[in-house]
Amino acid sequence: MLNKFLTYEYLFALLLLTSASAAAAETAVPETTEVQDGEFYFDQNMLVGGGNVENLNLLKSTANVAPGEYQVDIYLNGEFVSNRIVEFKADARQNGLSPCLDKQYLADAGVLTSEISNIPSCSLPDLVTGATTDFKENELRLNLFVPQAKMRRTPRGAVPASSLDAGNSMLFLNYDANYYRSRSSGQTSDSGYVGLNSGFNLGLWQLRQQSNFTSYQGSGSRTNKFKSLNTYLQRPLLGLQSQMTLGDVYTSGSQFGSLGMRGAKLASDDRMLPDSQRGYAPTIRGIANTNAKVVVKQSGNVIYQTSVPPGDFAIDDLYPTNYQGDLDVEIQEADGRISSFTVPFSAVPESVRPGQFKYDLALGRVRNISNSNDFVADIVGRFGISNNLTLSTGVRGAEGYRAALLGTVFTNTTGAYGVNAIYSNAEVPDKGTQNGWRFSLNYSKTFTPTNTNIALAAFRYSTKGFYDLSDVLGLRAAQSKGSNWVSSSYQQKNQFTATVSQSLDQYGHIYFSGSTSNYRGGRSNDTQLQTGYNFSLNNVSYSLSYSRQKTGRTYYGTQNDANTAQSYNGSTENVIMFSFSMPLGGSNSWSTSYSRQSGNSKGYQLQSSLSGSAGAENSLSYGITAAYDDQQYSSGEGSLSGSLQKRFANVTMGATAATGRNYTQGGLSARGAAVLHGGGLSLGPYLSDSFALVEAKGAEGAVIKNAQGARIGSNGYALMPSLTPYRFNEVVLDPQGISNNNIELESQSSRIAPYAGAMVKVKVKTTEGYPLLLSFDQNLYPLALGEDVYDDAGNSVGMVSQGGMIYARAKGLKGVLYTRGAVVRCALPYEVSDKTAGQPLYRATTVCKRG
Repeated sequence: MLNKFLTYEYLFALLLLTSASAAAAETAVPETTEVQDGEFYFDQNMLVGGGNVENLNLLKSTANVAPGEYQVDIYLNGEFVSNRIVEFKADARQNGLSPCLDKQYLADAGVLTSEISNIPSCSLPDLVTGATTDFKENELRLNLFVPQAKMRRTPRGAVPASSLDAGNSMLFLNYDANYYRSRSSGQTSDSGYVGLNSGFNLGLWQLRQQSNFTSYQGSGSRTNKFKSLNTYLQRPLLGLQSQMTLGDVYTSGSQFGSLGMRGAKLASDDRMLPDSQRGYAPTIRGIANTNAKVVVKQSGNVIYQTSVPPGDFAIDDLYPTNYQGDLDVEIQEADGRISSFTVPFSAVPESVRPGQFKYDLALGRVRNISNSNDFVADIVGRFGISNNLTLSTGVRGAEGYRAALLGTVFTNTTGAYGVNAIYSNAEVPDKGTQNGWRFSLNYSKTFTPTNTNIALAAFRYSTKGFYDLSDVLGLRAAQSKGSNWVSSSYQQKNQFTATVSQSLDQYGHIYFSGSTSNYRGGRSNDTQLQTGYNFSLNNVSYSLSYSRQKTGRTYYGTQNDANTAQSYNGSTENVIMFSFSMPLGGSNSWSTSYSRQSGNSKGYQLQSSLSGSAGAENSLSYGITAAYDDQQYSSGEGSLSGSLQKRFANVTMGATAATGRNYTQGGLSARGAAVLHGGGLSLGPYLSDSFALVEAKGAEGAVIKNAQGARIGSNGYALMPSLTPYRFNEVVLDPQGISNNNIELESQSSRIAPYAGAMVKVKVKTTEGYPLLLSFDQNLYPLALGEDVYDDAGNSVGMVSQGGMIYARAKGLKGVLYTRGAVVRCALPYEVSDKTAGQPLYRATTVCKRG
């Protein structure tokens, strides 16, 4: 049934016509309209031909809504609870209407069951003493007010379990593709990459598959490789506040080193906790000399790849991870040069609230270390003893390997400290049984008076006999192949890492991050460093940075060449850069930088860039860079490069190009998603693990707000690419973009709270109809003012007004409407002669055919 109060144009026309008729009758009928107790009172004698008293009484008060069912947003004590259909009944005590709420819904919303009366009523004031309701019909919002003493105590931001949405069964595919072609010193190479992330949901069971395809052609050879990275089945377990995963999983890296295995995992999921009670991924900073490809690896696996323009860059959108594995970063320049550096990573010390227990349990066979297939059991748990103390423990076991952990996190006014010790007993090839310890101390603190933030400072020491399980398995695999094992943790003795930032208020900001590691067995030390100073003056931003990185590739795993294993660290290169940027109006800016390098590539480089965005919602972005390179191997070369990216509703396309004296480069990229569902196939932006499919039939062109420009397509669907799990998300449609003027949204917004990994279908009801103003002879047909008008399906589509007029919204420009009044029952045929599209009102005449 069409909600009458949603048709604002109908009310407007009705009021205008009523006012005109009343004015015409002013000389003949005494004026008796007045305001009583905040309500309008109408004298029925003023109405020509009488009126429908029941409908007109709806206009007497602010509650001008007829009894019936309406879909509304429900708020309890100011907090959103759910969006649902509620029946409203006539009730003089509630300003004309009272919502009917069942007792179980109130209990699920947080009302104490002991405070809910057993009387046979569905009115909130009857069920809960002191409770009230307030219905905002124009906002479709129902406010419930219940005394706090009668409510269960729940943490702020908690979402009731009854409001969580498991979503619908759909099949999705994310794709991220790029093509990179370069020609340097007469040699041409082509490389391609396609990353695929797909999934299917059936209830709370979620199947996921991640894979990639890489292609390379150069130096007379060609390689194509498809690799399946992960295939797993997952399911949230709300009662345990955990996530269960079957298939390809990773062990927790918060204490022991992370391992990939094929098996089962059960772990606490902090996303299920409310905001008031609840990871970490490092920011990667570096400097590129040309349009470069940046590849991020962890334990030899590519976890991120992107293209960056010349200059300093920052990658701050890595997925949060609990793994404890160094990130190897390779910068592959357009002219063929490769530089690399390592970002050490260990989890930030995390305290657990008193009484909370978090755990991570994994069982399975190792799959990411050469040909190892050993069975591994891994258990780690943390328990909050008090506000200042957390205890952690864990064990790890495999054939010929055992390790045990005991640690603590404690906090006081000087900061947060994490201390743990791990004992290992391992059967190591050519060394027999080895026993050893690894001790770790982590520290974090924000010094408020000085605005100094020590995000992480960590020191780790390992005795000679300590071995990570990954190194033991790697050594065994290398021995079977007669090769050598290389990793960042093997034979490591000490490691120190620190990340510090200091705000200088109006004078800028200083940051520092670095690490140093030393090793046994003759391997050279490994030192990484990034530091810089940023400040702004008169809308011009200045930056001074220093980076220490290594040239050559990073290696992980078994290596056949002993020299390769020994030269794992490569050679060191130091880069210092000064840059400034300034806005040029709109979304455009200009920047210039000067950098000097020492090491293998001595010299300097000067760059100047113009970048910006244009179009609706800045969907088009561009960058142009001119550079002069006077390094050891370039001997004074100039270069020009550019990039262009366009975000469409269904895909993001990009292109890059660069040219210099000895090289040319070009690249193309595409990123997007496809979803197969009951209504067909929908394309859209790149999807997160939780997303929404919005259905609004007939509303082609409507924009979904905060959805990367997604619009309702010709099939009536669009994709909202990201939802926050276990939180209320608002889905809002902007009707101004709708191409069909005869489509009306019954509701422009709705709220959903999905489980993690849910694919939720959000259906927005639409009404297709033509606004009609029908005239009739009121002397022949005395229809009652305020009488409802219905279509042939029994839906209320309009109302009889004064002056022999009927306003209605009908599905066609020709048809029959009906009245059911006590005075006259009519069939009202009509046909519009002027069918010009897009009119605000279509006019026609009608007659009453009694029946």
